[in-house]
Amino acid sequence: MLQDLCLTIVVENSASLENDHLQAQHGLSILLDLDLGSENMLLLWDTGATPEVMLHNTDALHIDPEEIDLICLSHGHYDHTGGLMGLLQRRMAPVPIVAHPDIFAPKLKVRPFLKYIGAPFTRDQLEAAGAIMLPCRGPATLAPGVMTTGEVPRVEAFETVEGFWTMRDDQYTPDAMPDDQSLAIHLPGKGLVVISGCAHSGIINTIRYAQRITGEERLYAVIGGFHLMGADNKRIDATARALLDLDSAVVRPGHCTGQKALSRLQDILGESCQPLTVGDSIEF
Repeated sequence: MLQDLCLTIVVENSASLENDHLQAQHGLSILLDLDLGSENMLLLWDTGATPEVMLHNTDALHIDPEEIDLICLSHGHYDHTGGLMGLLQRRMAPVPIVAHPDIFAPKLKVRPFLKYIGAPFTRDQLEAAGAIMLPCRGPATLAPGVMTTGEVPRVEAFETVEGFWTMRDDQYTPDAMPDDQSLAIHLPGKGLVVISGCAHSGIINTIRYAQRITGEERLYAVIGGFHLMGADNKRIDATARALLDLDSAVVRPGHCTGQKALSRLQDILGESCQPLTVGDSIEF
């Protein structure tokens, strides 16, 4: 059973005022230290955008890549996968990597012009570097009380995926981002902790699905990217009101949330809502 949980924000958009030796970067990576009673587990959630920043920050935070037990990827965009190859090349031992199989699908955006925004490697390249790929579309149990959501059902009308494209049958087609997933963690005595990457499925959809698959209705904390950058006021307010109704003790938006949305979330949620910065340590 999970007894304690500590998060370290390894890569994040926002620089830290307290840790000026760390590098900020558009991307996300979070190290989870899970006390399971009989032993500890180090789980790395995403790997930032580049090996250079990822390795600089792991060194500065005294994180040994060799000690990481498991890596999980939230989705296939470069800003969550780009540091992975650098980590693998630092290790001697292979490491399991849990991800949706579609992380290797072409990832594109067309504004302001056509750009590739997917992972900067192939599955063969990862496996040659020591990755043990564990592709999974549905929820995957990682430890007692710790699981990935897998594909998140899209229920909320105000939470839509727009602006992303992929290739299918030699045609450009909208990318609904089925590979988007989050972590759902049951913290005994407190409730559910949801850790997102970008929450392209919608952060409220993600939370409600995490409640469903874990059977835990109490939301204690939600942390990560909420993908509200560029969202209109109607969506931001709907998200904030839904989070208020969910009554989470801890709300830590970052990465792709956007400053406008962050300010509005803080207005509505008050002191429970604090932004993420690189180097933050969050203990439960």
